[in-house]
Amino acid sequence: MKTERVTRAWANITSHGTDGAAPAPEHACVACVQATEMTGASLMLASDSTLLEAVCFTDSRAGKMEELQASLGQGPGIDAVESGSPTLVDDLASPLSGRRWPAFAPAAARIGVHALHSLPLALGALRVGVLDLYRDTPGQLSQDQLLDALVYADTALLLVLDARTGITTSVNGTAAASRPPLWRAEVHQAAGMVSVQMGISVLDALVRLRAHAYSHELQLTAVARAVVERRLRFAPGDADIVTDHAPGRDA
Repeated sequence: MKTERVTRAWANITSHGTDGAAPAPEHACVACVQATEMTGASLMLASDSTLLEAVCFTDSRAGKMEELQASLGQGPGIDAVESGSPTLVDDLASPLSGRRWPAFAPAAARIGVHALHSLPLALGALRVGVLDLYRDTPGQLSQDQLLDALVYADTALLLVLDARTGITTSVNGTAAASRPPLWRAEVHQAAGMVSVQMGISVLDALVRLRAHAYSHELQLTAVARAVVERRLRFAPGDADIVTDHAPGRDA
């Protein structure tokens, strides 16, 4: 069932490209809105728990909604990044929403955002952003819609990283339907180590790892394992420093 869901999501995403263009994060947002019957979406990356950088919006209202979260320092999207768990809000005008987000909830309702479902972009304990889905009327996601949305969130993150790395994401055959090595534990650990070594965000560390693997024709998991085993180290402003022996090409 998961494989079928992922395959369907990739097909929907690629259908939004033009002239055979590679899939992009904005395609994932648009396809997710259609699949979940929401009104709009925004894709945000986190440099910390309270600072979010916009990747794309499906419409101007989504942009205004994110401006509110950023300026007020509160909202479901920020909570989702902080907790690493989905924050699903069926009605922003409800008393519960008003108590939880006293500044954001009424302001969002005034611009026509009445339901907001925030899905963290996360790799294990690494929280790197959020996919915010909004509706102009109150309403919840069905279980099936939520499962679809989680797949789109994972896919959007992969597309963001590949866009920043300069890699064209493959969407053919089993590659599109399998969970990529990006989600393996050693990759999460290596990204955290590279983040500290280079003094950069975890997201930028993931980009650096993927770029290194791609340029050296190595498996990402092999590069990550070399970092974790301290055979490969990244330094600020320098080329990659390899100690002992280079990472192998095994998975």
